[in-house]
Amino acid sequence: MKMSKKILFLFVFVILAMNVSGQEQAYELPGRVIGVKRPLISLNGEWQFKFDTGSGWDLIHVPAEAVMQGYGIEHDKSFFYKKEFLLPADFKGKKIVLRFDGVYSQAILSVNGKTLRTHKGGFSRWESDITPYVSFEKPNTVSLEIQDRLDDISYASGYAHHPIGGILRDVTLFATPVNSIHDFGVETDLENDFRDGLLKLSYNAEKAAGTTIQYVLLDKHHQPVPQTNRQFTVKDGQNVNSFRVSNPLKWDAEHPDLYRLVVKVKKDGKDIYSFSKAVGFREIKIVANQMLVNGKPVKLRGANRHDLHPVLGRVSTPYYDSLDVKLLKESNINFIRTSHYPPSERFVELCNRFGIYVEVETSVCFVDTYRQKNYAPGATQDNPDYTAQYLSQCREMVNTFRSHPAVVIWSIGNESQYGSNFKQSRDYVKGADKTRPVIWSYPGTQSSEDKIYDILSMHYQDVDGNLTQYGKTTKGYEGSEGIPALFDEWAHPACYTYQTLRDDPNIREFWGISLDMMWGRLFPTKGGLGGAIWGYVDETFNIPTKLKKGIPFWNEFSKTAKPADFQGHAVGYGEWGIVDVWRRPKPEFWSVKKAQSPIRILDEGKVIKNFIPNQKIQFSVYNRFDHTFLNEVKLEYTYENRKKTITLPNINPHKKGHFELPAENWKAGKSVLMNFVDRNGLVIDTYEYYFGERPVSMPVATHRGALTLVENAAMYLIKGDGFEIPVSKASGLIEHATSNGKVFIKKGPFLNIDVNLNHLTGAEVRKSANKFLILDQDWKKTALKCEISNGVALISIEGTYQGLKAYFNITLNESGELTTNYHTVGEPNGYLREIGLKYYMPDDIDQLDWKRNGYWNYYPEGDFAGNDGETHLYESKQVAYGVKPVQSWGQDTRNYYYWSDKGARSEKPLTNKAKSMKENIYYYTLSGARLSRISVISPLADVSCRIDRMADEQLILYINNKWDYPEIAWGNYCKSLAASPCSGSIMIRF
Repeated sequence: MKMSKKILFLFVFVILAMNVSGQEQAYELPGRVIGVKRPLISLNGEWQFKFDTGSGWDLIHVPAEAVMQGYGIEHDKSFFYKKEFLLPADFKGKKIVLRFDGVYSQAILSVNGKTLRTHKGGFSRWESDITPYVSFEKPNTVSLEIQDRLDDISYASGYAHHPIGGILRDVTLFATPVNSIHDFGVETDLENDFRDGLLKLSYNAEKAAGTTIQYVLLDKHHQPVPQTNRQFTVKDGQNVNSFRVSNPLKWDAEHPDLYRLVVKVKKDGKDIYSFSKAVGFREIKIVANQMLVNGKPVKLRGANRHDLHPVLGRVSTPYYDSLDVKLLKESNINFIRTSHYPPSERFVELCNRFGIYVEVETSVCFVDTYRQKNYAPGATQDNPDYTAQYLSQCREMVNTFRSHPAVVIWSIGNESQYGSNFKQSRDYVKGADKTRPVIWSYPGTQSSEDKIYDILSMHYQDVDGNLTQYGKTTKGYEGSEGIPALFDEWAHPACYTYQTLRDDPNIREFWGISLDMMWGRLFPTKGGLGGAIWGYVDETFNIPTKLKKGIPFWNEFSKTAKPADFQGHAVGYGEWGIVDVWRRPKPEFWSVKKAQSPIRILDEGKVIKNFIPNQKIQFSVYNRFDHTFLNEVKLEYTYENRKKTITLPNINPHKKGHFELPAENWKAGKSVLMNFVDRNGLVIDTYEYYFGERPVSMPVATHRGALTLVENAAMYLIKGDGFEIPVSKASGLIEHATSNGKVFIKKGPFLNIDVNLNHLTGAEVRKSANKFLILDQDWKKTALKCEISNGVALISIEGTYQGLKAYFNITLNESGELTTNYHTVGEPNGYLREIGLKYYMPDDIDQLDWKRNGYWNYYPEGDFAGNDGETHLYESKQVAYGVKPVQSWGQDTRNYYYWSDKGARSEKPLTNKAKSMKENIYYYTLSGARLSRISVISPLADVSCRIDRMADEQLILYINNKWDYPEIAWGNYCKSLAASPCSGSIMIRF
């Protein structure tokens, strides 16, 4: 007999309702229990672990993945945890509850040999009343039989490219009164034009006779709020208490004003226990195509976040939860999507406190879409065997997070095909909480029934905001359904462009242009709600190189997308974060802070051309805050080493206006540094402007004396004061040029041409496009002329690279300035990567200095790609695999995810910072203790430079007249430059 969807739906709800009065109750952790000295006991730490039924017991850390501790667990095969604990005597007569915040993915719980229950779902909190099964006379044993299920609807192990099974989050034992309330929820409404608050408190109770509940609301000074000391009688079953609060402070991400609700439960007039909850008075509404917080439209400048501990794996810890929130605030992110599962409650509590909007997502991902073959098809969307798991995960998610003001959106799944289980998930969430909107992707796969989402989720539009995805369309960041469009995955940093990441990490700095374009174009729209960068933290796992037990079977599928020589020890999707797993900021971090800054000065460039000393300087500014007036922000400016603070004008959120710097004795060539600082002392944004012009002190050529030309059978030798430039008659190239007796060019110039012939773009560019490249060894000289005319040496070189003809015309003056003009004939057209020259350099270079016209007005001192910078080429502080680095990300020379112990391709690798291309340079200077300086000069800042060390240890200098990153993909910006005509001019001074 076939059961209708409606009957099936009701049946599932009956099952869940039955569980509400049993093992599915959700309790608040007690702050105080009368008669109990310490009601909370953490069971984190050392547990016993058994790899399989035939193994003995080892010791393992909790919380942490089993694999990350050396155990190669297999899918659908049981492994075991157990721990002994003693109960305090004062727990007697209380209800004793065991809480797991996350066990992946299926767990069978036993206490003292008695099997209590089976739980499915690895990222939601579940609790069990173990009172009938414990002893006070002897140690108790809690046991878990766990399986990392291949068919888990979260796909979390597939996503991590290895089985993540184990106890991933905190384990807590606590005592609470026998008649304690459960399923407690806080809801706030705002009334009287958002002035006053209505506090609604709901909970369930059994055996409530003689029980009362008392509330008192405390402000940030821990003082009671007037008229909030309220008491209500508790009844059996569902209870709802409410009372009004006169003009409370309102919570939003820019003003995270919280109150503390103290809840006391009494029996026959006597306290039995108490707990407290953070309360933020705020209201979320979807009105037409906008989302309103407290009646004001908001824009979500966000990121996607995973739990990632560099040693323990897919694990939540207090340190990284708090560090993440700190870094998110520093980077001007105001929104987190908890992809693709709920976070720890601790993380959301921090978001409440510091002000970050949160989209909490249930643990459902890639249902019938992108699963790897060993997990596919995962087509559970209409399968009634999985309905209970879909719904129980939703219930646990809502129960855990519904009281938190930071949570503004529920997500019922990621990038999945529509089916009845998603419909039932939406109905459950909406039935349990009507105060928040629901989102789900892919909405375009739902072609019938009422839509199950309130916000249109779209992933990876182009920089103009255009996308068609499963029939749903956005144009200019606005959808066509009359609801807000949220691009809760966008601006994917480069992490699959393996060749480029190895050769030129500057693709990460270049990516910032995409985010700046996206945010700048979305913000003024009405229906564009915002976007969330994919992602916040790198998705890499430093799995031990040698397992204690089992085999690393996951290598079969975890590395298949990477070329063989791009495979390190670590596994995962890739380094797609703005911070790495150790939370070191990467080049993308500063770009995020700048691109999404809520304060944007509209005066372009880095120079104030029209200024008058001792008169005010006016700037145009865009207030891109949602709830903050500009006068809530202080401006600290520094001029001639004197720092002053001024108040900014009262410019409304989402509005443009002007502010002024007070009159100072402004001088040409000096700069003013401006820091915008919020009420907590956090620097929101920084700008630096020079007066008249930005001083650039170019390296000069300092040789003196006339040039001479000497010719022999093998070469031309151009001699100057302290330098010699040999030109080989065989190759036509400069070979072993010396200055002050030291080689500064080993060989060159070679043509550097890298052209994408098919301009691969899209979601995942995991290999290089079909390219046109030339090899240095293919160079054949066809003509060479060398002479001195009017005191200048002229070198004319012609030759071929296979079918490509190349022409170089070089001038060398007596002071040591070498200029090369080049062009080609016969080059194919396409989207270029690089066009320019390259030189083989001596090995004793160890220092790089540059000045450039960078994309951002200001970079912090020592930044990866600053407007001014210096760095050593090599770094001696590298650490072993899996050990916390002691240097910044830019100083890394090895990458354990992509290249293992060997740095990229060389035994003496360059740092990320050194080999990264420096775009739009004024000068780019290489030097060494045993080497004279060589500088690339570009007065118009229209040249880029990079260096690289090859497998044969040859150091190469690349100097480009045109460059781009056409492989960046994911809808991100690239210049789309044509390779033809191929020509340019390069100046070098030595």
